[in-house]
Amino acid sequence: MKKESTSSIQQIPQTAHELGLMCGFPPSPDQMVTHDNQLYAPYNRWSFQNELKLNHTADVWRGAGPVAPLEYELRDLSQVTYQNRSGAQFTFDEMVELSCTDGLVILHRGKIIYERYLNGMQAHTLHCWASGSKSMTGVLAAILAHEGLFDPDALVASSLPELKDSGFGDATIRQVMDMTTTVKFPMNDFDPVSESLQSGIAMGWLARPEGYTGPANSYEFMPTMKKDGEHGVRFAYLTANTDVLAWLMKRLLDQTLAEMMHRRIWSKLGVERDAFWIVDSATAETAGSGLLTTTRDMARFGQLLLQKGEFNGQRILPAAVVEDITAGGDREAFARGPAASPMNQGWSYRHQWWVTHNEHGAYLGLGYGGQMLYIDPVAQMVMAKFSSYPTPTPAGNEFYSAFAAIPALVKFLAQ
Repeated sequence: MKKESTSSIQQIPQTAHELGLMCGFPPSPDQMVTHDNQLYAPYNRWSFQNELKLNHTADVWRGAGPVAPLEYELRDLSQVTYQNRSGAQFTFDEMVELSCTDGLVILHRGKIIYERYLNGMQAHTLHCWASGSKSMTGVLAAILAHEGLFDPDALVASSLPELKDSGFGDATIRQVMDMTTTVKFPMNDFDPVSESLQSGIAMGWLARPEGYTGPANSYEFMPTMKKDGEHGVRFAYLTANTDVLAWLMKRLLDQTLAEMMHRRIWSKLGVERDAFWIVDSATAETAGSGLLTTTRDMARFGQLLLQKGEFNGQRILPAAVVEDITAGGDREAFARGPAASPMNQGWSYRHQWWVTHNEHGAYLGLGYGGQMLYIDPVAQMVMAKFSSYPTPTPAGNEFYSAFAAIPALVKFLAQ
């Protein structure tokens, strides 16, 4: 199936059903989605909406309260046009279709102005946040730091002596929170999906090869990380930081990450469904990659932050926590790091959020495969986007097609 763009012919991605994934009883072997291929294209077109069937998970109970309704004030966004990085012009609707969107909810001033589901997804469907999960973990850590549970300037090893001899041993908690640690994996086994093959195995994402004798879970893997320079000098995006941060919070509170999220956020937000964390073999939540929610519930979380911690008729987060996130991190450290590019000049990273420092003070959570929670305080807009973009891809390709449309959308909303 083809669709004519305003400037060129573009191929609309096939849906999971059109690809024949998991069709039939049983599906054919070449169309079977399994735990081992779930992160790869084209299988992620099905797996990102069906993670509960493929993984062990921990439930984040929504609580017994009523759902906080979201009012509708739908807008026609078909007239919104923009240019992508190569200069081709597209409409907003074309972006939604061409960027492998599964679910998209846009809030403006707290009301749903756009909601669309593709690739078989529905409003109640749970979808993976992938690395967008880091931003939820980061908010929880920011809350606990605000409450005084830990001093961000303290060394990680002061609370996690298991990491004393690892690359994290002399890193501060703040450096872990903002990913300015300088650590590397123990083996040079880069994997475009899980960052490291051994890490992917330990976290439960990849199958253990025959005869494997390495770390079996995150608690065994984190101490094997090695130091690779001076901490605090540059931003270096590495999921292991998030898992160390979650481990530290669990140790200090004597609670699972799922319990923390339930008590401090999810049970108060008026969400529609329980959330879930994918867990490893030691039942540790994959804090940097394993969160599952519906699209509208992701949007509710974004609106909570947009409103500086107030939502559903109550204060859920201290305003100071949100202000700390939006103030951003060390922009010079970001510019010195390997993630810096022409598309994110002037950005920083704070509490596991990407902070743009643009004129609207926008910040966002990003995830592998095109997951994005974009918050624009000036435009009063929240965009919650779930996708199943072909993976692996060069860094950033899965979200920049949507990111490029945002300035035109913001301009449209200001009219």
